[in-house]
Amino acid sequence: MDLEQIARDGVFSTADAALVGLDSNALRRLVRQGRCLRLTRGWFAVRDGAVVEPERLHVLTARALGRQYAGRAAVSHHSRLLLAGLPTYAADLRTVHLTSVVDPVRADRETGDAYRRNATVRRPGVVVHEPLAGLRLAPADERPGGARPAVLPVAVSLLQAGLVAGPEAFLVPADVAVRRGSTTPDELSDVSGLFRGHTGIGPVRAALPWVDARHESPGETRTAHLLRSLGFALEPQVEMVVEGRLSRPDFRIRGTRVLVEFDGAVKYGGDGRALFAEKQREDALRRAGWVVVRVVWADLARPQVVLARVRSALAAAA
Repeated sequence: MDLEQIARDGVFSTADAALVGLDSNALRRLVRQGRCLRLTRGWFAVRDGAVVEPERLHVLTARALGRQYAGRAAVSHHSRLLLAGLPTYAADLRTVHLTSVVDPVRADRETGDAYRRNATVRRPGVVVHEPLAGLRLAPADERPGGARPAVLPVAVSLLQAGLVAGPEAFLVPADVAVRRGSTTPDELSDVSGLFRGHTGIGPVRAALPWVDARHESPGETRTAHLLRSLGFALEPQVEMVVEGRLSRPDFRIRGTRVLVEFDGAVKYGGDGRALFAEKQREDALRRAGWVVVRVVWADLARPQVVLARVRSALAAAA
């Protein structure tokens, strides 16, 4: 049997399988054969034989749980960001996050104490958060397991990711989302009001002015966050012509001749020519009187080391 016939977005439930005559024994056999993958209780994914990376496994599980909770909760937090193809930082990929979309007014009217029971629910692999007062979602298919799962707006989920894991967990996907047009700084500022009074919203709201689509990678976003946290004002991606060639360093310390470059190494892709060209570019900048500070991944966890390097560069440039 072609499992793709019963899967939607790559996932299917035991109820879907039963419609074509696959019982629990048949599903266990398919799992042993490597033809499908068990995601969570009652839900499976079609497997093509390739190794399932953690991000991909999380996306499949989020789709499954989103359909399971249809009409009651929407996929949110970093789970929603991964569904949108956005990068994440410090996200626990073992846990899918959803947010209740139960209308508290309707729930109180119909069941009396339903809303008071609707606190955050945690069980292995999934967290269902309390509803956000004032959040309005487009109408969704409320049939359990039907259609695609409901999702929160990207802007809301960006703030939620920051609440769980801190400002960098907000900024890393936010820079990409703004660059792609999935949200805007104004929208992020507006939806931040939904979280008024939430624990941890202060540092995330303080980071709102730092969202910048000019940051071209998560490494650049984290470098910018670190430098700004250390008190430096930045100009990202400043274009300059040096020795007849266009250069666009990652950051200039505003008002100085100090440049900061994030070196993720992978951007060269093992290409020796690209590495040589980068060295030529940097040598030309130095000859023109610029002082270049390089930051690598390990440095992002050593703020005092970065601070000392930048201060030394400022002294040299002066």
